Amino acid sequence: MTALVLAVAGCSSDGTPSPAPTGGAPAPTSSLTLDALRAGGLVITFRHAATDQSRPDREPVDLDDCATQRNLSNTGRADARAIGAAFRDLAIPVGTVWTSPYCRARDTAQLAFGRGEVVAGLERLYPDRDQAADQRTSDLIRQQAPAAGQPNLVIAAHGIYPSALSPPVTLGEGEAAVYSVTAAQVRLLGTVRPRQWAELATPAEQATADRVRSSVVVIHAANGRTGTGFRVAAPGLIVTAASVVTGADTARVVLRHGSVRSARVLGRSTGYDVAALQLDDSGLPALHSGSALADARGGDRVLPARDPPEWTVITAVEERTVRIAATLPPEAIGAPLVDRDGQVLGMITSASRALPVDLTRQEALRLAGRS
Repeated sequence: MTALVLAVAGCSSDGTPSPAPTGGAPAPTSSLTLDALRAGGLVITFRHAATDQSRPDREPVDLDDCATQRNLSNTGRADARAIGAAFRDLAIPVGTVWTSPYCRARDTAQLAFGRGEVVAGLERLYPDRDQAADQRTSDLIRQQAPAAGQPNLVIAAHGIYPSALSPPVTLGEGEAAVYSVTAAQVRLLGTVRPRQWAELATPAEQATADRVRSSVVVIHAANGRTGTGFRVAAPGLIVTAASVVTGADTARVVLRHGSVRSARVLGRSTGYDVAALQLDDSGLPALHSGSALADARGGDRVLPARDPPEWTVITAVEERTVRIAATLPPEAIGAPLVDRDGQVLGMITSASRALPVDLTRQEALRLAGRS
């Protein structure tokens, strides 16, 4: 049996769009934690992501024709993708995904989780609750509610959801309510807005991110490119990817708190995509690697240290590549990839790959004439 995530599309009792998010922290009770979400065994109920309110449903709605329905806006589509990325980055397991036949619900599930099985009846709970449909979908939730340790199950449906999930809460577009459903009781653990999923890192992970990012800089190269760099264990030496500073001899370096300094490009090693920059009197704490890479394994939680920080997982450790699940933007190139203790594993060299830190450090020291 799988745990359940319910993505819901909402209207009020008269069929008009239901209210905006009601507010509150990601966890209004102390029961909702990242560890609990990762452990599975929960029902997570989403209302569909943001819609284009200027185009209401036509009457009668044709469930096979999205043109007759109120659909996701560009913001809603972006929010749905961000929710899915956060679930992957935070290693929150998702099993089966259910959805109502409405396009806005199906699209939310597809964009976030890549799949969705239509469950008839979820669309019949508003504007007037169909009691027979409520009974069927409530029974289905009770039957499919996961045991502890089983992946979370996703359902994309409507803001008025089956009465088995109690107490009910008012959800804004893209907002989620998290329930524990067992034979003995149903408990509401908390609610999470679309952009709050990425904030659910553990306190230890947040402390690691803050500590590591103090050694990370933004690089604006003279060639017009922007990337990231960090200080290795050598005074005044910043490393980044060679692709960031291709054809450039100088760069502007922005420290975390906004101060800007000039740096000189000491050299580039295109074979390893490493560049070394001289940053006089940087004052940056050095990042260290120890033997962290030797102990790294697929599935480990890691942080490409950049703004904003986004934890992800390693998918493979190879001789010259550390692969991660996240797809990073170009400005993240050159960032350090660190583990949960803040030890550097590698340097980001592409959207989803990093060069092992041993090779990065070796090439940077050679380019700086310090090997």
